[in-house]
Amino acid sequence: MNKKTLLFSVGLLGCLIGGGSDVFAADAADVMPDISNRQVSVGYYHNWMPEQGAGYQGGRPADTDLAKVNPFYNVIAVSFMKGDGIPTFKPYNMSDTEFRQKVATLNAENRVVLISLGGADSHIELHKGEEQAFADEIIRLVEVYGFDGLDIDLEQTAVDAGDNKTVIPAALKIVRAHFEKEQKHFIISMAPEFPYLRTQGKYVPYITALEEEYDFIAPQLYNQAGDGISVGTEWIAQNNDSKKFEFLYGISKAFNEGSGGFIQIPANRLALGIPANVDAAANGFVKEPSKVYDVFEQMEKDQTPLKGLMTWSINWDEGRNSAGVMYNESFANAYKDLFQEKTPDTEKPSQPTNLAGTATHSTVALSWTRSTDDRGVAGYYIYRDGKQVGRSTTNAFTDTELEATTEYSYTVKAFDAAGNVSEVSKALVIETLEVPPADVLAPSTPLDVTASTITDKSVLLTWTASSDNVGVAGYVIYRDGKEVGETVTNAFTDTGLTASTEYSYTVKAFDAAGNVSEASEALVITTAEAPAIAAWDATKVYVLGDVVTHNGNTYRAKWWTQGNEPGTEQWGPWELIG
Repeated sequence: MNKKTLLFSVGLLGCLIGGGSDVFAADAADVMPDISNRQVSVGYYHNWMPEQGAGYQGGRPADTDLAKVNPFYNVIAVSFMKGDGIPTFKPYNMSDTEFRQKVATLNAENRVVLISLGGADSHIELHKGEEQAFADEIIRLVEVYGFDGLDIDLEQTAVDAGDNKTVIPAALKIVRAHFEKEQKHFIISMAPEFPYLRTQGKYVPYITALEEEYDFIAPQLYNQAGDGISVGTEWIAQNNDSKKFEFLYGISKAFNEGSGGFIQIPANRLALGIPANVDAAANGFVKEPSKVYDVFEQMEKDQTPLKGLMTWSINWDEGRNSAGVMYNESFANAYKDLFQEKTPDTEKPSQPTNLAGTATHSTVALSWTRSTDDRGVAGYYIYRDGKQVGRSTTNAFTDTELEATTEYSYTVKAFDAAGNVSEVSKALVIETLEVPPADVLAPSTPLDVTASTITDKSVLLTWTASSDNVGVAGYVIYRDGKEVGETVTNAFTDTGLTASTEYSYTVKAFDAAGNVSEASEALVITTAEAPAIAAWDATKVYVLGDVVTHNGNTYRAKWWTQGNEPGTEQWGPWELIG
């Protein structure tokens, strides 16, 4: 997609649609800049009035002009899209037209503006059936403000609230498809806290569901105190300043390889998230920027270059400390040479080989031998009958919605981060199968539902797996007759329960054709008594989720904290919950 270089004036067309929605004239905000072959420097932008003393060290963020953000930041994530029900966004200090003009200014400079969903103090909770409504609201925000994509920044209880893990990815796929029809690429990114990216972490369902869609992941490598990684036999904590290179390089490799207990995030889609200064986070600030340069250089030498760098936040980078001394964009200035133009990459990846496939009546699953490249392969383009039908960052791709008993010809090309494309693979000709007879048989009834690990808030349920003539697709779990979740295994943990309360559980199996089994026999359990909540201790270290009592109230920690008295700071680390 060619970048528009002329910035047109923005304004109302003078007509209203859909109950009074503003219609904006064509301008540079209509463009969705391409970042597929660019390294990114991501900065978050505060959509709220700066508050004195809001920093971890008593500093104050700046009231930054969006249109004048330091040129270092080529991706700006506006914080936040939030609210009860279907979350939304509204500029806090300007009109919709004025905000869009600022986005247009940035787009004209080939810079990206994302809307960030969630935030540390926001609870997002979506439910099944709201996929289209949520997608429609995202599309509306894009049309009104000119956003180029969405950044998932769910934290705390919002990560696994309601049906977020299925509704949000499904909605984003709808949005992506909507803008593809306009020949635009809607960017999808995420900024999870890095512990949530372990193999059983809370963010894994989002990344798995959007594995072929997301453009980059920017893990928050801060505010996690002593949590960290194992490098050989050594444990390196995130807040260990003397081992900052070892931590950042080690976790970069772990993500790229999918090792060390972490899921895989290819380096060419990985941005390292670090704070702008000591006011922006409780810990994780890199005191020696040279360590970050060394990590990027080493990943380049390993032929696995990183996608970029992320920081919280632009406003803190332009803010001031508790003594009133300006930070003077020290983060942007420290890393402005990180993405300096290097020797041009002109070497194309090797040709993909050994293309093979397996067909059903409506799909073809392809695989091939990985290509090689002097600076790393970024991905593959897949072609059906000479027309591109998808791309993949791995050496596998499944083509769907095909006609039965039809012959197709597939080829694959590899590409690198500089846009060099390999020679086309040899063609694979494959025929889809006949449509199988309709599956009308339901799976067998789940048996022997049992409970273990019963706490005051959760219970682990297991049962004997059902059987089916074609195959069991999953199970639906009901609590007191109401559906509470689905699973593809014969185990499920139900959370958010009340202490000392009786619950009745049943399970049904279903197959891919939608046939549902009879309900299992009911299992009745009683949750454990709630443990006593300890009083706040000024000398104790608390982390995300810890609960304490203080002055007759109950508080939950929003992040790492020590010595911060609950109830005394409006923007502090404690959340009043009772």
